[in-house]
Amino acid sequence: MRAVRNPFGPRMPLRSSQLLRRPNLWTRHAEVRVLSRFAGRFREAVDREGFVTPDGTLGIEVTGTLDQTLFHAIAQSIPEGTWEFVCHPGYNDGDLQAARTRLRESRETELRALTLPAAREVLVQQGVQLISYRDLRLG
Repeated sequence: MRAVRNPFGPRMPLRSSQLLRRPNLWTRHAEVRVLSRFAGRFREAVDREGFVTPDGTLGIEVTGTLDQTLFHAIAQSIPEGTWEFVCHPGYNDGDLQAARTRLRESRETELRALTLPAAREVLVQQGVQLISYRDLRLG
């Protein structure tokens, strides 16, 4: 293993007005901010062990609530660098119903949001290049 997820994101991935429209996101935002105090130690460990990692993650704050509106807002505020977008698209089928997860119905909502032509369009407009972990390089 040479690459790992960097679970830390930008300080304010969504504007306050977007969070105000969805008060349940404030709690998740606060949880993620508390964990961010470990970002420095994470970066030190990654560097010490010689791993590669993206600059951070986007989308963690909206886990279980991602829809077309939130995806568009996140895509329009991606900072410079290499970022992983965390999401859980899928089908709410029998296998998922048997799993212990709160992310059931939201998976289909995410799948729709991510596969709409508007999703690709906003990424193109923002100059986002899609890559995989295989494409990460030591820099």
